[in-house]
Amino acid sequence: MVPSKWLVWLKPGHAFQVAIDETGKIYPVKMVRIGARIDPISQSVKVTGAIGGHFPELFAGMSGKVLLSPPG
Repeated sequence: MVPSKWLVWLKPGHAFQVAIDETGKIYPVKMVRIGARIDPISQSVKVTGAIGGHFPELFAGMSGKVLLSPPG
């Protein structure tokens, strides 16, 4: 979930990173989809990214933190 005001600069294909708790490593991610609805209460929108590359140490259900912030 990201603030809806980020939609002016955040587009599919945008590169960012994710830090995975279980591995202690940072991985490259590309935005693949932006949700069609803005939550009226939180003013946020759901986004989906995909980790690029082959990382056999990653498993479904791992947790971490998205490293994404507005430009400038």
